[in-house]
Amino acid sequence: MRTFGAMAIGGLAGIVALKLLATMLLPLFGLVFGVVGMLLKIGLWVAVGYVVYTLIKGRRREQAEA
Repeated sequence: MRTFGAMAIGGLAGIVALKLLATMLLPLFGLVFGVVGMLLKIGLWVAVGYVVYTLIKGRRREQAEA
């Protein structure tokens, strides 16, 4: 779980840095990076939802075994 958190923070920092560079240096391509950033954010939400789902599923399995 700690590794996932570190990867998520690194990914978010990378997205922010990429968006800042894109808006400052490449104004014509800012929209393209904005769309890619939006897709990465959606992917992050899906990953968070999956982690929460597996945690809940794991707890239910532990309760059923007890």
